[in-house]
Amino acid sequence: MVISIVQFVITALLAVVGARALSISGGDVPVLAMVIPALWILPHSGVAGFLLLGAMAVYGFTLPLQPIAMSLSVWILFPLLMVTFSRRSSIYVVITTAAVICTMQLGIMVTQAEGKIDGSWTVTLAQTLSVMVVWYASQNWSSSSQHSWWTLAFILALYIGGWTHAALIALCIVGIIASAETLPKFSKFKWNKLLCWTLPTVGFAAIVAAPDIEVPNPVFVVWIFLLGTAWATDFVLRSNEREQDGD
Repeated sequence: MVISIVQFVITALLAVVGARALSISGGDVPVLAMVIPALWILPHSGVAGFLLLGAMAVYGFTLPLQPIAMSLSVWILFPLLMVTFSRRSSIYVVITTAAVICTMQLGIMVTQAEGKIDGSWTVTLAQTLSVMVVWYASQNWSSSSQHSWWTLAFILALYIGGWTHAALIALCIVGIIASAETLPKFSKFKWNKLLCWTLPTVGFAAIVAAPDIEVPNPVFVVWIFLLGTAWATDFVLRSNEREQDGD
């Protein structure tokens, strides 16, 4: 259990380091940095691996076109989607959550279209859909001990080429994926669900706390609202489940 806790903390720190590296780079990183983790797991992950590859490529292409705060905030959809499509959920929860996501993201996109915050509404839409595809791929990919280790040579190539932050970002993502694959082997505790809550939260919090990054108020409000929606939905579903078990 102690090993699992230490590994969990290290994984959370990887999310913080990756987020800070991305913020320092200003999003100016080659798409290869986002693609390397998908290539690392691709041979043995089937269709889910190809979906992950495509989604990460799209996300990587959009990074230079969007404020870093906006690019990182969309990952809060991970815990919300996890709760929405859990075994305790229902069609009413799915519809309600879909309405919340559409309303919040549409609000951000309208604000961007009006020029009140930087970025493009089309890029926000693309990143939102990309994160959703990444979540779907993560739910349908089977972990394996066999990986394409040769792809990690690209990280060294990025570093030698002067893309230090890009190499660090790719390394952090690979480390997070590797941890998500191995953590369940150490104990029966549902570590991956906790990671799903923790990583988007600490990653975004890292740039909110950074003095050199300005997070637009609408972006922060939407992020808080989506996180609160995920937490409230999970709380209600767990309460209903306990009541049913009590009956």
